[in-house]
Amino acid sequence: MSFVPPAWACNPSITASLKVLNGAGITDSVLPIDCKPYYVLGSDPQRSDVHLTDSACSPVHAALVWHENDVLYLIDLHSASGSYLDSDRLPEAEHLKERSGSKRNRSAAMEPKGPIACRHLLVKHRDVRNPKSWKEPNVTRSKDEALQMIEQYRQQITSGKVSFEDLASTESHCSSAKRGGDLGTFGPGQMQPAFEHAAYDLKVGQLSQPVFSDSGVHLIYRYA
Repeated sequence: MSFVPPAWACNPSITASLKVLNGAGITDSVLPIDCKPYYVLGSDPQRSDVHLTDSACSPVHAALVWHENDVLYLIDLHSASGSYLDSDRLPEAEHLKERSGSKRNRSAAMEPKGPIACRHLLVKHRDVRNPKSWKEPNVTRSKDEALQMIEQYRQQITSGKVSFEDLASTESHCSSAKRGGDLGTFGPGQMQPAFEHAAYDLKVGQLSQPVFSDSGVHLIYRYA
């Protein structure tokens, strides 16, 4: 089925992101969900905004829809296995507002944030907004290939084979490579939304999972 958004769907006025977890409960990616009125979730990458790989997911499984006053609704789209919110199964094709705990989390995210400092390692792919870098005049790799490279780099860093700074110096496609990936200090609104959400989600000394943005696939290390 094709999802037809409700008449009340509207663009949000706040920043928001969706953290996608794998079966082990580990963050696979952090995706922005604040750029349009609704996002379809499903296993069919051609028909969904958020691609889900779990075998229990239907091709078009559910939708996240923004209402006025920045209230977010989850709507099950007649999925085979159902959609759940706080362990409660949603009625098919009926919208259910996020629970109060989620609202508190969203409100906390809207509180003023102080500056943080991070390094990052960027791998570009052919679908980014600027598919060239100091390393490659013409980037031709696919998004999946870029993700594979980032995952390999992350494994090298977490195993202790190489430091984040040294690897970013040689492998990052960003000009910050000359500083070991150091972006210095930045605050809210200075980075792309997906990058900002992931960076602020990190604790000092923590390394992110792969993060997707319009620039490519990132690893982020927060140092302050």
